[in-house]
Amino acid sequence: MLAWPGYRVYRHELDEEVKTLKLWVRRKPVHKGFECSGCGRRLHEVHDMREREVRDLPWSVYRATVVVEVHRVRCPECGVRVEKIEQLPSKAPFSKRFEEIVGEACESAAASQVARRFHLAENTVRATTCATWNGGTSGAASRR
Repeated sequence: MLAWPGYRVYRHELDEEVKTLKLWVRRKPVHKGFECSGCGRRLHEVHDMREREVRDLPWSVYRATVVVEVHRVRCPECGVRVEKIEQLPSKAPFSKRFEEIVGEACESAAASQVARRFHLAENTVRATTCATWNGGTSGAASRR
């Protein structure tokens, strides 16, 4: 249903009135440990776990939100760090593929049109586009 490698949906809520889908996901039971976001070392001991809510690709007519279990690990080299999750490359409240699709939409439409299509603020669309299509740069250079 979600198509995030290594993760499974364990709960969902569908609100047909406001057209939203919310999925709670966690890692599949069999995995090779948690990757430290600082040094990349594989660790098996979890310091703590929190939930992080991110916007993901629309599912049919529904705006999709994913609640991900994010683990913090105690790395002997880096200290306590959040695990690295490929689908969440930044601290932005969006999945990687959501940022990519918004960026692609901006290639053929104005930011205001893309904002309406994805129910986002126009400034958010511009910021997401800059991060996705300009290698994460920001500021005046990315707006040229």
